[in-house]
Amino acid sequence: MAFDSDIQVKGAAANATTTVFAGRSRLKGFIIGPGASNGTVTFNDGGSAVFNVAVTGGTSDVSMSIPEQGVLFTSNLNVTTVNCTVNVFYT
Repeated sequence: MAFDSDIQVKGAAANATTTVFAGRSRLKGFIIGPGASNGTVTFNDGGSAVFNVAVTGGTSDVSMSIPEQGVLFTSNLNVTTVNCTVNVFYT
């Protein structure tokens, strides 16, 4: 039987690259706060893009919960934001 770890959260400012966790981690979800114009959030594992989320400027927050074990990041979990902010939930 698997046991979940405590969920951590870290925010990332607009137009920046932020190290969420410097080590092996699992992305469990996120909330993106769009800016005035269209933007993107890129989730990176050790410098390699894992996936991008595009957001439309001036709209409501975009959120996603990732089921089960989440997305594994083996090196580190970094986010790069353009014209938006993001709160990242991880273990």
